[in-house]
Amino acid sequence: MGGSFYLMFSYFETGITDTKCAKYLGLPELRQLIVNNPNAQKIAKIRSLRKIGDSHYKSLKSQLPNITPNCILRERNLEGENLEKNLIQFSQYMFFDFDDKTNPQEYKSYFIDKYGHKASLICLSTSLGGISVLFKIKNQVTVENFEDIWYAVKNSILPDEQIDTHCKEIGRAMFISHDPDVYCNFENEIEVEFKDDSSSDNETKEEQQSKPCKKNINNLISPFSLIPIEDVLQKIIVHTIVPVTNPIVDFRPVEFVEFFIPKVIRDGTKHVTYTRMIHTIIYLNPNIEREYIFSYMFYINNRFAKPRMEKREFIRLFNMVYNGIKETGQAIVNKAIKCVHFNTQANLTKEEKIMISNLLNGFKRKNESIQKIIDAKEELKQQKQRINKKRIAKISKLSPKTVRKYYNTQLYDIDEVVKMVNDSVPTNTILVSISNL
Repeated sequence: MGGSFYLMFSYFETGITDTKCAKYLGLPELRQLIVNNPNAQKIAKIRSLRKIGDSHYKSLKSQLPNITPNCILRERNLEGENLEKNLIQFSQYMFFDFDDKTNPQEYKSYFIDKYGHKASLICLSTSLGGISVLFKIKNQVTVENFEDIWYAVKNSILPDEQIDTHCKEIGRAMFISHDPDVYCNFENEIEVEFKDDSSSDNETKEEQQSKPCKKNINNLISPFSLIPIEDVLQKIIVHTIVPVTNPIVDFRPVEFVEFFIPKVIRDGTKHVTYTRMIHTIIYLNPNIEREYIFSYMFYINNRFAKPRMEKREFIRLFNMVYNGIKETGQAIVNKAIKCVHFNTQANLTKEEKIMISNLLNGFKRKNESIQKIIDAKEELKQQKQRINKKRIAKISKLSPKTVRKYYNTQLYDIDEVVKMVNDSVPTNTILVSISNL
C-alpha cells in the first residue's frame, strides 16, 4: 500500500447527469471496481451494441457510475465562480483517453509494454473503443498550470499516440469500466517540464493566481514549529486503543488500525509511504494539532529515509495530503480485525504475549473449521443427501484432512479458555495444559 492509494477521486453513482459527489475513492478502490465491476453485464451490453453500430449504447453508458480522475470535487460544476466553490483539490492524476476501434486489447498490450513503467492505471474503456489511462504527476498541479502539464505529458511522453483532447478539462468524467486484467502500478510517478507563461513578474503572477492556488503556495512555504520528538511520542497515538477488562487478556473482534514505520524508507517509495503514514496518524489522532503530525513525520523522514526527502518537497507533500484529508474528512487506512487484546498493566513479556495470542487464535481457527463442518452437515441433511466426509469437504471447501480431524468435534468454548488464561496468573502451567486441548 502506498501514497498513490490515498490520493482520491470524486465518485458519482448514478451517471453523467449526477453532479453530487457520493463518496471519494482511492486508486485501490477504483482498481477493484474495474476488476469486479457490479455493472459488468450492463457494460457487456454497451460493448455489444457499439460493436453492431447501435447508438443506443451511448445512453446506457451515460448511466454508469463515474469519477472525476483529475480532481476531487464537492459537485461537478466548475463554471465561473463554482470552480473555487466546488474544487477541493487536484488528485495529482491526469486522465488520458486513447481511441483504437480496430483492436483495443492489442493496443492496451502495446501501451503497457511501452508506458507501463510510467502509467498508474491502464484499462479497456467502457464501450471498448480504446483504453483509459491515468498518470500520477509529481509536479504540484494547480488551476493555472493544469492544462500546461496535461499538454507537457501529451507532447513529451505520448507524442506518437492519438489522444482525445477533451480529457484536458479539469472536471472531465471517466466512466468506471470493466476489465479483470486492468494494469495498475501504485508507485509510478512522472515529473514533466513545462513553460510557465503566467508572468515572470511576481506582482502580476499573484494577481493572476486563483485563491485556492494562493493557499497552496502559502502553505508550501509556511514555516512549521518543530516539536521535540519526546513530547510528540508522549501525545501521539500509534494504534487503536482497546479497553481491556480482564487482568491479562480480552478476546473479542475489534476493528484495529496500527501505525507502522519501515526500518528503511528508500527512494521510489517515500511519496507512497509518507502518504499512507499521514492518513493513518490523522485517523488515529483526529483532534491532534497539525504541528505534532508534521513534527513526527519530519522526524521519520530524518531518521528512517535513505536518503531523506528534500525539505521543500517534504513540506509540499505533507500539505497536499494533510489538506486533502481535512477537506474531504476522510483518512483512508488499512483496517484489520484483531481479537486478542492485552491489559497494559499485566507486564507480560513479548514471548508470553505471542504464546497467548497463538493459543487463542488457534482455538478461533479451529472453531471456524468446526462450524463449516456443522453447516455442511446441516446443508446435506436439508437436501436429504448422505452425510459423508467427502461431500462435507466439497461443500465446506476444507481439506479432507481437516474434515477428518474435526468431523465429530464440538465447538470449543473460547470464553472458558480466556477465563482459564486470566486465572493462570502468576504461573504459566495452566497455559501449557490448555495448549494441548
